[in-house]
Amino acid sequence: MSIELAYGEVSAIDYLSCRIRVRLDDRDGLQTYWLNIPQRNTQGTKRRPLMPELGEQVAVLLDADGVGGVYLGGIYSTAEPPPVVDEDTDFVRFSDGTVSTYDRKAGVMRLDCVGALIVKCGRGITVESGGPVVVRAPSATLEIKQITLNGNLQVNGGISATDTIIDIGGNSNHHTH
Repeated sequence: MSIELAYGEVSAIDYLSCRIRVRLDDRDGLQTYWLNIPQRNTQGTKRRPLMPELGEQVAVLLDADGVGGVYLGGIYSTAEPPPVVDEDTDFVRFSDGTVSTYDRKAGVMRLDCVGALIVKCGRGITVESGGPVVVRAPSATLEIKQITLNGNLQVNGGISATDTIIDIGGNSNHHTH
């Protein structure tokens, strides 16, 4: 049985079966049969299938008849160059413009999300930082039944409360100036 490496463009995608068809321009536009797409995990641990996009340039291994085989992966070209070529940077840009990067040399991870970011956890969340933590937003609401602050609190602005404020000496709204 002979196999052959070929290049083409994704012409059809079947997400349910994780298969694609590829148009082979160097073979007068011949279209392959449905080709399987190898995945990282398919049993206990499962992920969203790694699927190419319509029109993406790809490499495939074809069988003797030249239309059956398996997908190998997408191919960058001069028309579609890699978005980042720094060997220390992992980069993902989604089609909506959201970008995730990790620069291992600088030790910096960044997520630039064009939509909402939701973090949900069934147990506790711990945030640790070796430096200051800054949160920038037009406003913030904490829906928490109890807040314990271990350390000093500095407020640069006014405080407005709809219930009592109590210090160690008692209810602070009964003191005089």
